[in-house]
Amino acid sequence: MKSALSIVFLIVISSCSAQTVSKEKMHFDELFKKVSNKGKWGKDDKKGTVNYIDNQKILDALQIPKKGVSVSLSFDISLDSTQINHSDFDEITTYEHQADAIEFQGYDWATDTFSIAYHGYTVSHMDGLAHLGQNGKLYNGYDATKMSPQGFDELGIEAYNEGILSRGILIDIPLLYGKDYLEAGTKISIKDIENFERKYDITIAKGDIVLIRTGRWSEKKVKGDWDSSSLSAGLDYRVAELLSERKVAVLGADGTNDAQPSNIPEESSPVHKLALVAMGMPLLDNLNLEEIAKEAQRQNKWEFMVSVQPLRFKGGTGSPVNAVALF
Repeated sequence: MKSALSIVFLIVISSCSAQTVSKEKMHFDELFKKVSNKGKWGKDDKKGTVNYIDNQKILDALQIPKKGVSVSLSFDISLDSTQINHSDFDEITTYEHQADAIEFQGYDWATDTFSIAYHGYTVSHMDGLAHLGQNGKLYNGYDATKMSPQGFDELGIEAYNEGILSRGILIDIPLLYGKDYLEAGTKISIKDIENFERKYDITIAKGDIVLIRTGRWSEKKVKGDWDSSSLSAGLDYRVAELLSERKVAVLGADGTNDAQPSNIPEESSPVHKLALVAMGMPLLDNLNLEEIAKEAQRQNKWEFMVSVQPLRFKGGTGSPVNAVALF
């Protein structure tokens, strides 16, 4: 009898433990509901926060460049592993490039064939809104199960076929604190961003493309490779509230935007989920922000025009990009 009671007791305790939800997770769930843009632009909307970029915002962005200096925000796509922070995901991030010489109609031609799996911690890319779901749903309630080997029928990257052009803002947190880089694992808070705005007299506004520099690539030069999927500087998930309030259009970073490890036991990439699923905010991951950081300091200017042009992959969950800033 005693043994039977013990078993029942253990079962009850295990059941209760399985249902325990951390305080951080409860706050995350509340924030998810608070920042959700479901239905904001209609039940058929596929662009999400890019809707914040209206015609006037684009025209205003075109007036920002004064020097005619362009800076790429992306890395070369190559087999060179020097830009890779090794992680288990990097085994998924594959790249193949085959160049061929052919003779056709009396001419000697050179051709290329490319194959790339770009999501992960290596390639500079854009996450579309079909990249992540929650409980079987994507942004705006689209069905996450409607996927084939050719991609998604309803929420593919083709929603941005016309490109994304707007005012860009660089938030350089290492610079704010007089460092070359943030230690891996550092979580950037709302206060950090607001402190940068005050010190450098810049304010994130509606329709902006916000770029967060952690100094990831500077840290790699000093320390070498490490598993950035387990340990990396990035945003604290609560920054989503600021992004929502300011009506940011696109978020980008030199990492994957999320700090690792997450401070929510049940959520490994909470910034991704809040941005892509709740707000409908495209993300730019693994950007090269070292050159733009140098140019911004040279000009003492933290705003610029940004052009993001994803490839026209119908049904794609994202795209490699060569995002470009113009001062």
